[in-house]
Amino acid sequence: MMVKEAFGEFAARPVAGGAIQIDPAWQRDNIVTASIPLLGRVTCHRFLLPQLRDALQAVRTAGIGSELDRSQFAGCFNARFIGRDPDARLSHHSWGIAVDVNALENPTGVRPRLDADVVETFERYGFTWGGRWLVPDGMHVEWVRFP
Repeated sequence: MMVKEAFGEFAARPVAGGAIQIDPAWQRDNIVTASIPLLGRVTCHRFLLPQLRDALQAVRTAGIGSELDRSQFAGCFNARFIGRDPDARLSHHSWGIAVDVNALENPTGVRPRLDADVVETFERYGFTWGGRWLVPDGMHVEWVRFP
């Protein structure tokens, strides 16, 4: 399933710093803030929240919740281009369907250090991990399918 098919399409225009301004009506109707296990308050797409909540509850239930450092949670919804490069495609953060966890210890391009059991749990719940990419982004976990 494609991102736009699953989460909707929005009008957007580039603004300074590689960011985009999204149609306010789409944002109002789809981007919500809620409290979820392990990360606390997050702002994500409303369709993603139940899946993210379930994945994080599974991490907690498995006894590996301490592997995620709430103080290093770097967000979900962030309307921008990948790498803030206006020539790149839109980041999945623009739809609020990607989260950045343990960001300080997992910067882009560095060998990732996210716990393998945490990664496996996210993958089981329909997410992919950026730590497996050619240029690793070990903090990045994003939606790829509904469970």
